[in-house]
Amino acid sequence: MMHERSESPYRHARRSFIAACEHAHLDTVARLHPAKGPDGKPLFMDCAATGPRDAAKAVLVVARGSSGSAILVALLESPLSPPPGARLVLVHALDPAAFAGAVGDPAWPAAMLKAEVTEDLRKVRALAVLPLEEGPDLKPVLATQLPDARITTLPIAADAGSARGTIAAFFGQ
Repeated sequence: MMHERSESPYRHARRSFIAACEHAHLDTVARLHPAKGPDGKPLFMDCAATGPRDAAKAVLVVARGSSGSAILVALLESPLSPPPGARLVLVHALDPAAFAGAVGDPAWPAAMLKAEVTEDLRKVRALAVLPLEEGPDLKPVLATQLPDARITTLPIAADAGSARGTIAAFFGQ
C-alpha cells in the first residue's frame, strides 16, 4: 500500500504505531477525538496493553508527539513482556489534536486517560508513569482514578533502550 509523501506526522506516526502493535500481536483501542485534523480527517488516541487486566503492578507509557511515537514503535519491535501479574499499557497521542496541530478540547486528554485507567488499570496498586516527552504531570489525573495506588512518575525516556531499561527496573527484572 502506498501512502502520499505529504502524509502528516500524526497520520504517519499513528499508522506506524498500529502496524507495530499488530506485528507484536497486541490489540489497540482507539478513542475518537471530537476535533478533526487539519486534513479534515478524524483524530484518535490509541492504546495497547499486555499482561492481566487485574494486575496489581503496571507501567503506563505515554507518547504525546512524534518522538514519543517513534520510541513506542521501537519498543514494540522486540517483544515487551511484563512479569507475571504485571501490566504494561502504551498510550499513543495522548492529545491527538495537539499532535496533529489542530485546536482541541484541553479537558479531553484527561478524560480519555481516566477511561483508559478504568479499562486497563483499575486493580493496580503500584503504577509507574513513563512519559516519552515533556508535558503536564499526569499523576493528579491518575490519582483521582486510583486513590489507593502508589503512583510514581519516572524520568522521561529519551529512546527505546532507556525506556526498556526503566520499565524493567520498575518491574524488578
